Amino acid sequence: MKNIARYFVCSIWMMIIFVSCEKSIIKEEAQHPAAVFESLWNVMDTKYALFSYKKANWKEVYNKYRPMVSDNISNQELFDICTAMLGELADGHVALINGAQKYTYSGYYSAYPHNFNFDLLKEKYLPDIKSQGIMSYAFPGQYGYLYIPSFSDGLTLADIDLALEKLAHVQGLIIDVRDNSGGGSAKVDRIVERLLPKKMLLKYDIYKHGPGHDDFYPPQAKYLEPRNSILAGKPLLVLTNRRCFSSCNDFVLYMSELPNVLVIGDQTGGGGGTPFDYELPNGWGLKYSASMAVSAAGVNIEDGIAPDYFVSNSMEDESKGRDAIFKFALEHLQ
Repeated sequence: MKNIARYFVCSIWMMIIFVSCEKSIIKEEAQHPAAVFESLWNVMDTKYALFSYKKANWKEVYNKYRPMVSDNISNQELFDICTAMLGELADGHVALINGAQKYTYSGYYSAYPHNFNFDLLKEKYLPDIKSQGIMSYAFPGQYGYLYIPSFSDGLTLADIDLALEKLAHVQGLIIDVRDNSGGGSAKVDRIVERLLPKKMLLKYDIYKHGPGHDDFYPPQAKYLEPRNSILAGKPLLVLTNRRCFSSCNDFVLYMSELPNVLVIGDQTGGGGGTPFDYELPNGWGLKYSASMAVSAAGVNIEDGIAPDYFVSNSMEDESKGRDAIFKFALEHLQ
């Protein structure tokens, strides 16, 4: 009996060791450069939402980059190949993260004038500017100015309400979202609700639901209703540059639908899709656009919102310390 028991215990341990080794082998194989590349390409192939809009031939991209991958390349070389491949999509919502190393596409703003210097703006035009949370507000004459640097967690719903209440008496309002790269859609909705004159259809979101490049759910309509709209109907000017991205792109779209709003500055950077996350076999994090968005009129907003007035800071403006976009907006109100 003792021999039988000893045999049974040994058998169990052998099974555990075998299974553990098998899992280790599978894990190592999944982390091979070729396996990681294949996983990345396939995830994008089946889940990314904008191939047709961007007219991207993903199979041709595979044929271009796959021969560069072998089991002899380093982790850094693999990362560089993968990010070069993702860069073919020119999508600011696409990212690859390896610990502290992160790739994101920056071409939507890096090739264009910056068109914003907040320190200059405060010093030259708004010396009495005040803060409400991460936002800043001022009263140039009988008008108001509100700077919203982000729609991220630092912006609270309470601060939004307080800032707009302080600006309720102005004759017109400049809302500056230059350099705002997005954040939470709930913050965008809260501000727009305080400015709406009536319930409005503002956009449609279209999500992927299958592996085909054009497998989508039916469009989801986005409506918002007024919420204590203390500034509804007053002249509103929205200042933009190429660094307005993601949910800030949505904000500019929503505002552009209002009859009392003008958008001034440069075209926004875009980013109409919703980013989803995925973990690759080697632990790298991948972000990709899982949806696309179109305006109420059916226009895809992935490449940004064009302003009503294109205004840019020239080299002379910069050398003389002028903000041509803000100056144009204030003069337009006056």
